[in-house]
This record gives sequence, C-alpha cells and structure tokens, in this order.
Amino acid sequence: MKKLYNVFVGLLVAVILSITLVPTISAAPKTTTINREGVMVSYISTNFDWAKFRTADNKVAYCMDLTKKWPEKTTNVSLAKEGDAGLTYILQNGYPYKTIKGNGEQDRFITQAAIWWYLSDTGKTAKLSSEFTTTAADPYGIRPYIQKLVNEAKNAKASSNATLNVNVSNSNMSLSSDGDYFVSSEIAPTLTGATSYKVAVSGAPKGTVVTDTKGATKNTFNAGDKFLVKVPVNALGQTTTIKVNVSTTTSTVKSYIYQPSDSSYQRLTTLYTDNNELTKTVNLTAKVDKPKVCVDYVIVGDVKPDPSLTDPTPGRNCFDKGTSYNQEKGLTTRQENCKFNGWYTKEDLTGKWIDGTALNNNMTLYGAWDCGTVVNVPNTASKLSLVIVGLGVVVIIAGVAIIIYRDKKMNANK
Repeated sequence: MKKLYNVFVGLLVAVILSITLVPTISAAPKTTTINREGVMVSYISTNFDWAKFRTADNKVAYCMDLTKKWPEKTTNVSLAKEGDAGLTYILQNGYPYKTIKGNGEQDRFITQAAIWWYLSDTGKTAKLSSEFTTTAADPYGIRPYIQKLVNEAKNAKASSNATLNVNVSNSNMSLSSDGDYFVSSEIAPTLTGATSYKVAVSGAPKGTVVTDTKGATKNTFNAGDKFLVKVPVNALGQTTTIKVNVSTTTSTVKSYIYQPSDSSYQRLTTLYTDNNELTKTVNLTAKVDKPKVCVDYVIVGDVKPDPSLTDPTPGRNCFDKGTSYNQEKGLTTRQENCKFNGWYTKEDLTGKWIDGTALNNNMTLYGAWDCGTVVNVPNTASKLSLVIVGLGVVVIIAGVAIIIYRDKKMNANK
C-alpha cells in the first residue's frame, strides 16, 4: 500500500473550528397559575401553619416572603427571575424530589422551613423567629433536618455551564487500506453536562459516512466515544470542503421565582429543567492534486494462480485520472504449464483491454489462465502381443484346415 499512498500526494486538510450555543430552551412558563391546596401541619410547636401550593402544571411550589400574606386560592403569577444556587439546592433535595424523613407531609414542612430559614439567614426575607430556630418544641425531631438542608444550601454552587469541545489530533486525511476512502483522524468531542452527542455532515460528496472507530456507520455517540469521517475517493474533486457538525443537548435544573401582580402576596418558587443546545462545526477541506480512479483485478475460471508467482495479484490499484494505462505489459506470470490469456473489461472475457487507454473511470479488469487439457491415454502395450499371437494361431489353424480340405478332395477324385 506504500505505493498507493505515494500517488496521493498533495493532500491538504484545513480545519476550522467554530462553536454555537443555541439560546436556552427554558421549560419555565412566563406566566402560570398558582393554586393553594391546603395547610401544612405545624411539626414544630403549634404556631407555624403554612399553606401548600402547586402550579398549574402540578409542580409543588413554596412561599418565599415571611411577612406577606398567602396568595389567593387561585392566583395568576408571572416569572420574575431565577433563584440562586442555594434555593435551587433546597428544592432539588427537598420534597417531592428527595425523601428526607420518609413522611411526605413532614418532608414538605422541612423543605418550606429550610427555604425561609435560608432566605432569612442570607437577608432575602424577614428574619425567622428564634422561637422556631431554637426554643419551640420539636417533638418529631424536625429541626436538625432543616438545619442540615440550610447549611448545605449555603455551600451550594451554581451549576457550571455545559460545554462541548471537538478535538482533531491530525488534520491530514489518509487513504484507507482498501483505497476507497479518504479518512479523517479520530475526532474526540469532550462534553460536560451531557451524556451523548450527534454528528451530521453537510456539503459532503455522496457516499460520505460517519463511523465509530470500528467502522460501524452511525450518527449518535456516547460521551467519550470517538468518530471518523470517510469521504469516497471517487467523489473528490480538486477541492472538497465539508462541514462536520457535532451537537448535544444538555439539561440544567433551575429554581424559578414567580411574582403575583399584587405585591402584597408572597412570591413563590419551584423547579424547572432547561435544555441547552450546543453545536460545534469542523470544516474539513480536502485538496487533491488530481482526481483518482481505481482498477480492480479479478481472476475468473477454475485456475487460481499462486499469488507469489503473479504480478499483479488480484486486488485494487489506484492512479491519477487520465493516466495512460499499460496493464498487459506489466503482467508477468510463472505459473507452471499455464498461459495467461490477458485482461478483459467483461467477466465473460470479452472486451479485450488495449494498453495505452486512458483511465477516466473506475473499472474492473477480468483475467484468466489457460493451463491446457490433460488427456489420459490407456496403456495397451501389454495387450498388443496377445492380439498378434492370437491372430497368428488363427492363421495357422486356417492354413491347416485348408490343407486338410484339399487333401480330402484330391483323395476323393482318385
């Protein structure tokens, strides 16, 4: 194959990387309705009865402003802003997303208390009473769970932005071992905040494929997987530029704050999952000095020559398009008792190849060897003498019979 690589000189691949972050596709509605669905039991003392709320899409929502009144039974609200990392942490690790004590009503009470306690300590709502935080009776052992959730929320950090990078270790495409494709180096995207990615190719010649490192054609890959781009040799012109688009969708859970139109009512918060679409493009430009065409050699018939004694062996060779091709003169064979009948353009050994013809398209040449016909002749030498002896005996007997007959006839005449 070294000869094949040598003929494909002048191959240059320019790689240009660009990244596009599609604006976040937020699942949080701009406006919604908050419904009050009842009142929580006060699990610390008996003085802390708090309302329970759900959004119109059935998400649990929590109050945020201690000194303000509850929203009405049904209240229209508008999206105000995103909550901070601590608020998001409490919602993610509270009711209904995580089990805290194993009792849904108690877990909901703990989550609401943790939100107010956290907001109180960070100066984002009125101070929570010391009675609640220290002295009020705690017959269910609720307070330590609240404190733990608040302390962890204070140390929470905002989720890092999702990332997508595409690494191209070698910008030079190389010829595949079968001579059919120009193949990129292994391309290894790196992801954060996503578990898979997709690859799409645009502006590519017909027959261009994306494969995994084992050669399987596919377009969706797991994070950590590498892929290859293969461009058919026959489809390349002088310069071919293709775009390889790598994309992924990441999901981020965020807390959102909703505000009633009447500011005397409490704000409420709930969780939504946002999707980010990341796309990165690799532009590969393959510049070839001359287009290539390939010749396949196929031996037909029952006689299969020893490849070590035949040049060329059945297979494939590729050349610059337009090359004056002299195949017949290039053939030598040392097949014992065989004669090569030449190369033909058709499998039925018609269409004799004429040396010097220019190669302008891929083609297959069919050849065959004539090793003659062996005729098995019986060995009759040993039988021949017996035949001669037999004939001699017959002649002698016939002669004796004639003599006897003649003598009898002469005696009768006397």
